[in-house]
Amino acid sequence: MGLRTKVIKGGALMVIRQALGILLSLIGVLFITRVIGPTEYGLYGVGYGIVSFLGGLGIWGLDVYLLRKTSTPEQQDYDQVFTLLLCISSVFTLSLVLGQHIIAQMLKLPQVAPLLATLGLTLPISLLNLPLTIKLDRDLNFQRVAYIELISQISYYVIALPLAHQGAGAWAPVSGLWLQQITMVVLTFFSTNLRPRLCWKPSLIREMLAYGLSYSSSTWVWQLRSLVNPVIVGRFAGAEAVGFVALAIRLAEMLAFAKSVTWRLAMAALAKLENDSFRLRKSIEEGMRLQALAVGLPMAAFAIAAPVILPLVFGKDWTPVLYIFPLIAIGYIFNSIFNLHSSVLYLLGKNLLVTWFHAAHIALFAGSTFLLVPYLGMVGYGWAEIAALASYIVIHIYTAKQIGSPNYTVALSWFTISVAVLILSTVNETVRYLSFVLLLLPLISSRERNSLIGYFQILKS
Repeated sequence: MGLRTKVIKGGALMVIRQALGILLSLIGVLFITRVIGPTEYGLYGVGYGIVSFLGGLGIWGLDVYLLRKTSTPEQQDYDQVFTLLLCISSVFTLSLVLGQHIIAQMLKLPQVAPLLATLGLTLPISLLNLPLTIKLDRDLNFQRVAYIELISQISYYVIALPLAHQGAGAWAPVSGLWLQQITMVVLTFFSTNLRPRLCWKPSLIREMLAYGLSYSSSTWVWQLRSLVNPVIVGRFAGAEAVGFVALAIRLAEMLAFAKSVTWRLAMAALAKLENDSFRLRKSIEEGMRLQALAVGLPMAAFAIAAPVILPLVFGKDWTPVLYIFPLIAIGYIFNSIFNLHSSVLYLLGKNLLVTWFHAAHIALFAGSTFLLVPYLGMVGYGWAEIAALASYIVIHIYTAKQIGSPNYTVALSWFTISVAVLILSTVNETVRYLSFVLLLLPLISSRERNSLIGYFQILKS
């Protein structure tokens, strides 16, 4: 089986598996958001957004250090990672607990202080579970990992849903997250014979921290995106607006789940192409087409049905999400098209170039949000997504210098059609339904029909 066939078939299987998990998540989010409402969900979104950012920051690339270690990690390696994560999580948790009122005051959301402190206490649980999970991954025990993730995900809703119906508000998802983290740690602990202990070896610490810094710096910059909604929208538009934006983002992430699958596949598959510029460029071109299809079409289809589905399923209180979703969706589709550009730059060891792109993107995105939200409300967040599209010129230039300029014609044609549908979905009911015809336009081309038939035959074989 050729590399291209393996990637497409493997990607399809991963998409199906991930789609099942997302379906479960969607059902849970649906019930919780409908019951607790936009304001309470927004308060949770503010606290979770800040804690989630710190959680990503606290990993420091130590998971990748253990995963990519060519020799089998020794007990000392796991112990040292455990100790470093304990130190990092303790500092972050203590900062959140002691500074909860200062942060809440800065955001002009005093109600979020106790939520922020309580969520912050989950950081040591989630980070200290990392060495155990890596051990399962190193042992190729992926079935056990999937089982643990599924059970812990279910445990979240076991407590969150009843509490939401009892009027617990934002504390319902907070309690659910606590039980999810505890469940994951307990199941992982009993699934492996690894028992991490405290360790302090300066030479090993320097090696781990240096590796983590070089690998994670660009990721940390990109993760600043997760702070824009809770910090900027929360301060200028309030908790309810944060709730609306958070749901729109959650829906976009669910519909764009194929993007993360492509990233994981690309990091493994592109490495086999080594430094062959021509093949790397062709892989990017085909990847862009698949991303535009796999991300753009679901986004466009949902936009057509959203005015009916959203109020019916989530409740009329969530109708304002309709105004922000199309703009956020455009940002996600465009990002998916350029997903493989950063994969190639990482492959070529050009991490710093990816960091500069991320910095340009965050500067445009956060800066535009800061300027627009005070005047436009939460819709300013969506227009900031559009303004940040200009940053992709940076990564195009970097990629073109390394392997030559990819051909964007096919990918941008699918992108343009998806965007047209997203825009027309906001006009009126008749125009919205008729816009579905646009999604069929590329099929007029025999080349596109043959390409789609080819993908289908690969999946069927």
